[in-house]
Amino acid sequence: MTLPQLIILAIILLLLILWGAVRLHRHLTRVKRRLNLLLDALDSADTSMRFPTDTDHEVNAALNRIAQNLSDLRSRVIETEKYYQSITDTVATGVLVIAPTGHIHLANPAALRLLDRPAITHISSLRPSWPELYALLHTPSPGLDTTVRNLAVKTTSFTTHKGDTLLIATLDDISSQLATANLETWKEMSRILTHEIMNGIAPVVSIADTLKLRYDGHEDYMTHGLDAISDSTRSLKNFVANYKRLTVLPPPEPTDFDLTPLLQTAIDLTTSRPICNDYNNPNPDTTQNRHAGPPKFTLTLPESPARVHADRSQVLQVLINLIKNAIEANATVIAIRISQPANHRITLDIENNGTPLTPDTATRIFTPFFTTKPHGTGIGLSLSRRIITANRGTLNLTTPPSNPTTRLTLTLPTPTHQPIKLS
Repeated sequence: MTLPQLIILAIILLLLILWGAVRLHRHLTRVKRRLNLLLDALDSADTSMRFPTDTDHEVNAALNRIAQNLSDLRSRVIETEKYYQSITDTVATGVLVIAPTGHIHLANPAALRLLDRPAITHISSLRPSWPELYALLHTPSPGLDTTVRNLAVKTTSFTTHKGDTLLIATLDDISSQLATANLETWKEMSRILTHEIMNGIAPVVSIADTLKLRYDGHEDYMTHGLDAISDSTRSLKNFVANYKRLTVLPPPEPTDFDLTPLLQTAIDLTTSRPICNDYNNPNPDTTQNRHAGPPKFTLTLPESPARVHADRSQVLQVLINLIKNAIEANATVIAIRISQPANHRITLDIENNGTPLTPDTATRIFTPFFTTKPHGTGIGLSLSRRIITANRGTLNLTTPPSNPTTRLTLTLPTPTHQPIKLS
């Protein structure tokens, strides 16, 4: 091959190499551009981008496969989030997810209900109403297992993919457990005291009556003394009888009934004043002057029947007692609200603008024989809670902090949530 031929061949090979390099560069540029487009879409949470496969079939098919897998993964993540969201929205346990800055990423409905708040975005908002809980949660403290008021509080930590450590706090209402434990203590004390006191005063009453019958003297001090002994021992017997009522409670005979008519009956039995169904302003007006006479009732009732599964006569007894307490507290407005079923329970709130409870009184109103009334026995609210507990319900003081009104909340099971029969 001559030299000119070799030069021509070399030029042709060089041109082919240049052409191939240009084709390769353009191909790599297209691939890079498509990768950048796909990454930009993913940064925007868009996994719907697809590339046509009529050109660069293998590359575009591979990119489409990556996009599809990422789309499927995102769908599974969203599905998992909805799954756990539905769980946290329906469980009775309150859940708070707290960032290191104190911002609350998640507060499920149960947590808002237990804390009596419509919403919560920062842990500092708990300081006025829940200072003890704020002291526990304002700094990350995983591994807690303690009690704050009526809440059992547990905490754990979780580290995100960005390295942020979140504090997860769970809140459980243990009011019923505390009430049950308190009740069992009082029942045992009542049993012992009833036995010992009755055994001690029975012969005293008998001897005093016998001496009064046999005494034929004329000394007034002897007659008065025997009368005092007899009257004092009989008063003590009546006291013991009231004490015994806390423990000797007939077992409930639950039936299915509508709570609304029973509430109307309880109001009719405690007052003859007409009832005001004020649906637009169900809260007591604490600004008006108190005056003598029957209070004004405002009712907020559900559209459908509020059916519960409980002992009708026992529940009526409790409703009468709660309304009477509000009237005796000089309330001018008593607001009663029956809420639709939630977690298989009907909720009834009784709120009044009577004489507010002091902080000390608020913590003791369910204690047997504690009373603020001059002639009260102190067994009304404790017996009412005992009755509601026996019917698988709850009765608690739920007055919001710094609220001048007094609110008691009663819950009862619905017919779909059959209570366990007491032995």
